[in-house]
Amino acid sequence: MRMNISVPDALAEQVRARDLPISAICQEALRDAVERAAARERARENVTSGIAAVVERLRGTIDDRDRERLRSDRELREEGRDDGVAWARDYATAAELKYLASYGSGRGREKSVPLRSLFAFLSDKRNEKVTHIPVIKAEDPYWGGFIGGAGEVWNVVADRLR
Repeated sequence: MRMNISVPDALAEQVRARDLPISAICQEALRDAVERAAARERARENVTSGIAAVVERLRGTIDDRDRERLRSDRELREEGRDDGVAWARDYATAAELKYLASYGSGRGREKSVPLRSLFAFLSDKRNEKVTHIPVIKAEDPYWGGFIGGAGEVWNVVADRLR
């Protein structure tokens, strides 16, 4: 079978100047490319064959902490947002809510306010007494969503509190 290929002029001149066997070189390069592609296909098939059994085995190795880590950032942000709204509506003081809303806004932060009501909120959510709160970082998907949800409530109520 005949095939035509295109090469840049400068490369064609270098090949001609050295009297290289173009056809043999191209055939070898194409064989190598086909072999690499076939190896990738075999590797992909090897990985995906019996995948259902692998998934089932791996499910058995996941504890609750792992399960939390495997949740998607989107799911964590959504849960955080819902929790932030719930905390803001039912637990937060005005000062706590204003502080957390400014924390997530990127504007100058309000003077630090202890989020005492967060202990009660998290204790009720987890059905166990919470004695410490992890560091709240806006870049963490859950806490970013939480701050955003609380900020949404603050934006609605702030003008009505004056």
